[in-house]
Amino acid sequence: MTLENAQGVDTPVFDFDKFGFDKAIIKSIKNESFSTPTPIQDLAIPYVMGGSDLMGIAQTGSGKTAAFSLPIINKLIDDYQKPASHKPKVLILAPTRELVMQIGKFIEIMSRGTPIKNLVVAGGQSYQPQIRKLKYGVDILISTPGRLIDHMGSGNVKLGDCQTFILDEADRMLDMGFIDDVIEVRKSLPEDHQTIMFSATMNEKVRKLSAELLKEPEYVEQERKTVVADTISHRLMNVRRKDKLALLISLLQDEAIDKALVFARTKLGADKLCDELKAAFEGTDMRIDAIHGDKKQRTREKILLNYRKGRTKVLVATDVAARGIDVEGISHVINYELPIEAENYIHRVGRTGRAGVRGLAISFCDPSDVRLLRDIEKLIKLPIEVDEEQRFHFDISDVSDFKKGKRTRAKGPRSPKSTSRRPGRDFSARPEKRKEKPYKSESQRPVWEKNEKPARAKKAYDPLQDSYQLGAAVFGDDPVLKKLHGKAGKIKPAIPKAKKTDEPKGKREKLYGKKSEKPAFKEREKPAAKRREKPKDRTSGTQKQTGGFSRFSPKGKSSARRSG
Repeated sequence: MTLENAQGVDTPVFDFDKFGFDKAIIKSIKNESFSTPTPIQDLAIPYVMGGSDLMGIAQTGSGKTAAFSLPIINKLIDDYQKPASHKPKVLILAPTRELVMQIGKFIEIMSRGTPIKNLVVAGGQSYQPQIRKLKYGVDILISTPGRLIDHMGSGNVKLGDCQTFILDEADRMLDMGFIDDVIEVRKSLPEDHQTIMFSATMNEKVRKLSAELLKEPEYVEQERKTVVADTISHRLMNVRRKDKLALLISLLQDEAIDKALVFARTKLGADKLCDELKAAFEGTDMRIDAIHGDKKQRTREKILLNYRKGRTKVLVATDVAARGIDVEGISHVINYELPIEAENYIHRVGRTGRAGVRGLAISFCDPSDVRLLRDIEKLIKLPIEVDEEQRFHFDISDVSDFKKGKRTRAKGPRSPKSTSRRPGRDFSARPEKRKEKPYKSESQRPVWEKNEKPARAKKAYDPLQDSYQLGAAVFGDDPVLKKLHGKAGKIKPAIPKAKKTDEPKGKREKLYGKKSEKPAFKEREKPAAKRREKPKDRTSGTQKQTGGFSRFSPKGKSSARRSG
């Protein structure tokens, strides 16, 4: 909407005046050339300024950062007081480093000319500068959940004075497993605080979390036909996996691409794809980089700076790293690999088509991705047009059918009764075994039934009987086995017993019987050994214990020398 001034020049209408923002905020908005609020800003700003809890559903790139940043800055300016040490007044949580840095930069721009201080706390950064700034006091703290929990555990962050809690990208926060951290932060906040949640989608997890965190919230949702922005065009390219790289290289040679963002599923896949593209465009002025969670924070910031300034034309990224990428001029988003979760498609393509500028989202689909494609189309409620003009196109229906996740060949449908993959064989007519005899004569009985042997009857185990029915001949004269078999044998003594007599038996008679002859050997009496007396201790008069060694005598060569 424009108004015509006295000179006949059209002047854009500035609609942010209706919210009653401070003059410093209005000046910053004008410096950024913002004139008309977006639909989600129109709906959310009045509730945030009024102090109500809010649940907002808006697409990526719809301006929701300004929807919660501008009103909280204005509330802090109205009755400004210097923040206490380690006690922020406003806490903003976001899932990724890039997103918290983006929010922090926006708040810094919009709070120029005001005493408000903000601090971004994220992983990959040094602790000491963050601890020093927290000690001096900050008004607005923007953080990722993990680093915030670390500072809370160390006592660097205390949420006793926090009056506003903002949770951005709540759906992504839950997907990344930060639900326990969010609940822990919520328990540390005062009871009368204000909670604001924003999400791109409203699934069951987000609905459950909002019911737990919000108190009598206001619900706002940007009106839209689809869950993705209308400024984004979607295109599908059916390509075999082996031809994906060649197709991507041919697409990137198009001069219409200003900045391209290419998505891979894994960190390793992003690095590998980046290396392959660098090798393909070696010798040209095209610069290609990769960004993911394994890279250091300083390296990621440098890569994003080069991409934002146009030095890098192609950026290969993973889902987590790309959530906070807010770069102007991204003309193409290419899904080299479709996301496993359909919601990630919304966040991927949301990097383009921002602020009313047109963007193109291209997705590669090989035969194994058909199920993922169906989930994406169901979520965005929009069929994706197939580009049949590209040179690697083929009809996926000619290869396989992936309905309900089960792969069946399109050619040569099998008989429903067949249980074998070999054509022409049908075992459904094979008769089943029955208890009753189904044959009129013995000649009609199948061969496999004729060869069957009757089952042997099992006998109960009896330990007193021989299970092998062996006769006594097998045991021979073994008395132990005969005893076990019921017949005890006689044991022959190794030495014959002596005859019984009335005379008392001595030791010799007990062992050898009665003495009849002299023994062959004659015992010799040994003379008593002479006892060797040990030398006595001359000093004490008693025998000294030396352990079997001779007593040391100091008389020797040394004494002889001294005497001589």
